[in-house]
Amino acid sequence: MSVQKRIFMCGIATETHDFNKYPTTLEAFTDKGLYYVQEGESLERFREGDLWFGGYLEVAESEGWQLVTGVCAFAWPWGSVTEHAFETLWARIERQLRDEAPFDGILLPLHGGMACEHLDDPVGEFVARIRRIVGGRVKIAASLDLHSNLSPQFVRDCDIVCGFHTTPHIDVRQTAVRTASLLARTLRGEIRPQCHSIHPPVLFGIDHGRTTVPNTPMFTLLKRAEVIQAEDPQLLDASFMPAYPFCDQPWTGTSAVLVMDGPSERVNDYLDEFGAEIWRTRDVLTIDIVSIEEALDSVEQTAKDPGPFLLGDFTDCPYSGAYGDATAMLSALIERGTPGAVFGPLFDAEAVEQAHAGGVGAQIEVELGGKSDPRFGGGPVIGTATVKALSDGKFIHKGPFMQGQPGDLGESALLEIGGVGVIVNPFPSQLHDREQLKLFGIRFEELNVLVSKAFNHMRADFEPLSRGLLYPDAGGVFSFDFSKFPFEKIRRPIWPLDDFEISPGDMDRC
Repeated sequence: MSVQKRIFMCGIATETHDFNKYPTTLEAFTDKGLYYVQEGESLERFREGDLWFGGYLEVAESEGWQLVTGVCAFAWPWGSVTEHAFETLWARIERQLRDEAPFDGILLPLHGGMACEHLDDPVGEFVARIRRIVGGRVKIAASLDLHSNLSPQFVRDCDIVCGFHTTPHIDVRQTAVRTASLLARTLRGEIRPQCHSIHPPVLFGIDHGRTTVPNTPMFTLLKRAEVIQAEDPQLLDASFMPAYPFCDQPWTGTSAVLVMDGPSERVNDYLDEFGAEIWRTRDVLTIDIVSIEEALDSVEQTAKDPGPFLLGDFTDCPYSGAYGDATAMLSALIERGTPGAVFGPLFDAEAVEQAHAGGVGAQIEVELGGKSDPRFGGGPVIGTATVKALSDGKFIHKGPFMQGQPGDLGESALLEIGGVGVIVNPFPSQLHDREQLKLFGIRFEELNVLVSKAFNHMRADFEPLSRGLLYPDAGGVFSFDFSKFPFEKIRRPIWPLDDFEISPGDMDRC
């Protein structure tokens, strides 16, 4: 009679912009977290939808595992994680790991782009601490956002590493199933997974992992991995990490991770090939970054075409760790007198409070946005705004990104100022689903232009209905001009900060 396998699940995850001046605190993981699973909590609320937990639950039930839930704390992207936040969450995980042992396997839903005040490699340190407790026998399997910064030490301490294959991320659950399924095969004795990686000195590559158009670098890498898998069954899984470039830590940068079945004589050839391709395509970008004026010119020139024009105010994207209250794009829309424009969401808790106090139809004197750090994207827009709609901000995602999951913009409002509709809410967020617009009586299809404080994820639901898409550089803190940031810890030389050449044989690897 077989003994039921016991699997422990835990994680501390966020995407950190080290040059955002506000720290990520414990409250950002718990009370105000994106997801917070407590010790012993049932995963039933995550059974449906595109998240890690439902994927783990699906495999656990199929395998008959006892899935023990530890703390899984996910914070919205923001500044460096405080020592207090990380160590408090770790203490809860460590206590449960020790008290409820033994376990046969560990499942880690992580991001991979976290930076902390007190650690140079927090994701690697997290897994290393777990490994020291459970020893070498227990299998560790991690599911990662593809915008990960991975150290060779992290890869060595894991038995299985699987990253998302899509941007916008619409395969979160699928990635969790990939991860847990490999763990299941391992525990059944069918495979002996070993992780290997290569780390090209590229701060930000693989076209940010985009999979919205054919023949992008990510598609090329994934298709090549499929060919290799068909020829060599030892290759169990391949993940390609474009990186999150605003973490100032030694292992920030791109990587490729391969999971092999046992020792492989060919794995270094595969790593060389993938490392060379990542280096070759390091400057490929499939989005059009333009000036604000060029973006608005395009909106005007296509005004008679069907569908709205979609603009990504990407340098102020909160899901990339920016502040979410830059105003340069809003000022330009007002100055141009752009008709049928909606902008947002603009992070401004004071304006939200004014709007809800005044009620629909009220005219309020506002100083909109620009309060976090006016150096990046402009200061407040001052004027009289009309309250057009109010909302509690709660919705269910119906687009491909986060489909089926509840969302929350918080108490929010639609204001009109200078002829432009501005959605304001009390914390940094983005527009990426038509259901968010419906909260305020807005139909995306009827707009002339939508300006979302977003980078990639808005494309899943909005782009198919749009007449055009551009990314105006409005001066926010999520800038591709990396020279403006005072990096101190990253490896050098690294592209694009340094001009050099390198062969795959000279790239770091595990």
